[in-house]
Amino acid sequence: MKIGKLTDEQLQSLVLSRLPALSANTLSGAGIGADCAWIRTGEDLMVTSSDPITAGGTESGTLAIHVSCNDIAACGVRPAGILIVIIAPPSVTEEDLRNTVDQASREAQALGVDIVGGHTEVSDAVNKMIVVSTAFGLVRKGGCVPLGKAMPGDSLIMTKTAGIEGSFIAANEHRDKLAGKVSDACIEEALSYKKLISVVKEGAACGSLIARSVKYREDGFALSAVDLMHDVTEGGVFGAAFEMADFSKTGVVIDKRKVPFTIATSDICAALGLDPFRLISSGSLMIATPEPDRVIETLDKQGVPATVIGRFTDRSEGVFYIENDGAYVKLSPPGADEIYSI
Repeated sequence: MKIGKLTDEQLQSLVLSRLPALSANTLSGAGIGADCAWIRTGEDLMVTSSDPITAGGTESGTLAIHVSCNDIAACGVRPAGILIVIIAPPSVTEEDLRNTVDQASREAQALGVDIVGGHTEVSDAVNKMIVVSTAFGLVRKGGCVPLGKAMPGDSLIMTKTAGIEGSFIAANEHRDKLAGKVSDACIEEALSYKKLISVVKEGAACGSLIARSVKYREDGFALSAVDLMHDVTEGGVFGAAFEMADFSKTGVVIDKRKVPFTIATSDICAALGLDPFRLISSGSLMIATPEPDRVIETLDKQGVPATVIGRFTDRSEGVFYIENDGAYVKLSPPGADEIYSI
């Protein structure tokens, strides 16, 4: 099988279709485009998500905290706790393990998230460090959360720039391949993107906006300034947009010309032959909203730049991106992330 995430078809046939039915306490479980599960805990709710770090190299501890916490933040909820599983190869040193745990501890403390458990072992079943994290957040009774579906007519907003995590990993783990192709200043800038990988700030800001704006129609249907959020991980901007539309049963059109990149990301992708639109981009949050100006204003007050890059349409209109020449091109389902091709 190919390296990377399973295709949607493989995920459905090999995994999702074989899972048992959910109990009454689980409101929402695993699904294509659904990164979090919602579980009833008495009168409150718990939202939880799990993610592995397989290409993080020497910064696996740092990235492990953010990938799972970002999923919780994409629900408009602040993460409260996290569990970490570390599987290390026999070649690992005690210093390697210390560094990984120290990284995770530093990032969790900065986010105000408790590391509440996990597991650590050395195994010859792996040839490099694998770190899996499971984060959770709590929603008290009456708390507001996103509608959970993008709606036709919604604008598609992304925060910050595309390719943040991929640029950081490339600069941190593949500096030798970039030598002589990009400047040292470019590499140093990409290394600084480590501080941009969290989306907890923007997720919490949108969560607060939901709480202030939610209204209900006569039929009980929720109307809010934010309908759906999704962090941009494996598969990049194109993959995230496709998953949002697929999950919401809508169409989507992304204007490629409006997707923001830094010069460092563009130069690194050009040097390594990577498609920046399909490069892992933790640090960017995608938002489906009927009120783009209000969302952008809210994020701006938090110091988070945001850009409208597309719109959701009726499902019958399909999933497309607009090329630089204005042509509409059908958007294919996400495959293996570009980071694995280095």
